[in-house]
Amino acid sequence: MGLTDSLKRLLAAEGPMHQQDLIYLSDLSWDQMQELEAIWYGAPASRRVQLIKQLQKLANDDVQYNFKRIFLFALEDHHPAVRKVAVEGLWEEDSPFILEKLEGILLNDSSLEVRVSAAGVLSNYAYKSAVGELDDEHASRLQEVLQDVVQQADDGSELQRKALEALAFFEEDPIADDYIERLYWEGGYEEQASALIAMGRSMNTKWSSTIIKELGNPHPKLRKEAARAAGEMALRESVPDLIRLTQEDTDKEAIHAAIWALGQIGTPQAKRMLRHIANSSNKDLQSAAEEALDEAMYSGDI
Repeated sequence: MGLTDSLKRLLAAEGPMHQQDLIYLSDLSWDQMQELEAIWYGAPASRRVQLIKQLQKLANDDVQYNFKRIFLFALEDHHPAVRKVAVEGLWEEDSPFILEKLEGILLNDSSLEVRVSAAGVLSNYAYKSAVGELDDEHASRLQEVLQDVVQQADDGSELQRKALEALAFFEEDPIADDYIERLYWEGGYEEQASALIAMGRSMNTKWSSTIIKELGNPHPKLRKEAARAAGEMALRESVPDLIRLTQEDTDKEAIHAAIWALGQIGTPQAKRMLRHIANSSNKDLQSAAEEALDEAMYSGDI
């Protein structure tokens, strides 16, 4: 069984995609990539999307498989749905070459959805800059690209929100600060949710009281993002409100966010609550609390 046979089966219009065929696409050489290109557009776009998604899942489940070259190839696909999932497949990559490719897509792709996905993936690079894992030249260029998109996108659009969430990782960025204010005070709950994400990522203590206030927001999505922001910033003063969320909230995502945040903060009070949840009868919350306790070993008070 060869690569071309596997590709033909995988790109056939119907039928399941078997792992034994998928693994043939790992670590392809450039010559093998030419084999793929020769038959790629013979498959419908929906099948190409399905293939990229299956490769993403396989790579997430088993780190020995690497489909980076296929994802890079698919960035040039004629169909935006294929380009979108190809961008998302590059989430964990960290090379300057891929950074530059994603910046170009963010600025120039003809599809708004593809640009939104690129902004989301670029937040990973922005985080690397915040923790000193991206060189100054590339960090500076990324910051400028994100600033341009935040300023030029339609107010409150998904593209602007995703770019702002990434830009917030750059410490004390004046443009991020300004747009966080705008989205929070002038937008609806989607805009406010993005503002809360950006607040947490900014690590700016000026937002502490706002984040804590939003832990009591009637909208569950805003409670969830406020909880995550409190965890990102390790806001010790938010612990009582986070504990209240774990005990009283009815929204699963908000509860899980609060548990995660308690693990990030790691005070004795937070750890006591996590141990209590870990000993509860709710298996789902037990697992979340145990993971948070593992994280708390490296944060907060010993």
